[in-house]
Amino acid sequence: MALVAIPPSPVALAFRHIQWDPLTSLRLTPQETALLRMAETNPIEYTLGDPRDATMYARVLLKLLAEASFNVAGHIARLAPGEECTENRALDALDADPLGVVTHYAVARLHSILTKLTSPWAAENGVSIGNVFYPGQHGDLIEQWKSLLRVVSKGSKGDAYAQRSSALCLAQVLLVACPSQRQTKTSTTTTTKTTATGAAAAAGDKGLVTSRVPSYASVIEVSKGGLSPLFHSSPLDIALMMMPTP
Repeated sequence: MALVAIPPSPVALAFRHIQWDPLTSLRLTPQETALLRMAETNPIEYTLGDPRDATMYARVLLKLLAEASFNVAGHIARLAPGEECTENRALDALDADPLGVVTHYAVARLHSILTKLTSPWAAENGVSIGNVFYPGQHGDLIEQWKSLLRVVSKGSKGDAYAQRSSALCLAQVLLVACPSQRQTKTSTTTTTKTTATGAAAAAGDKGLVTSRVPSYASVIEVSKGGLSPLFHSSPLDIALMMMPTP
């Protein structure tokens, strides 16, 4: 299922100018900083092609969102939804509120990941939202997902772009663990695995990556926070329900 499109961030033109080293409040490790830089210099398919790198990248983006959205000064949040900034104005915004720009950057990159993971490319290469956001033997949802919920829960005091985009991302991540999606995912996994196995055999590659059905039990933990009605709705319906009331 394709991810709902979102308009670009008003400060998207400032993303490539973000300097990670001075932003010590983000508490990035050297490895995390290197991964962010690598992801910016390579096609997204390169990062997502390795499930471990893909999961690490998702974790780092969610960490950025948690740290930056907690500390934002508010300048970026006051920009009107859909407002477009020139590059000079975006750079001024980066100077005035770097963590606000980082918040938009993290959400935009997460949306890009999810869009790619629901594309034909992902099906052809045996990668999915499930094996990126629900890694490991038991397929538990990664702990950092809560940063998306935190952004959404800020209500009218939050950043409109960040909230709407986070709601859509969170809806798509949670949806793949719904029981109603299991049969579809299992069928897709079988087809993908058969195709990928043939390709791997032809290439002599034994490092096959296949899609998995994520653990529904891990998402039950999410429902304890009051999100259980979301599991019976479409991604757009979920996002709309999660959107704060102005």
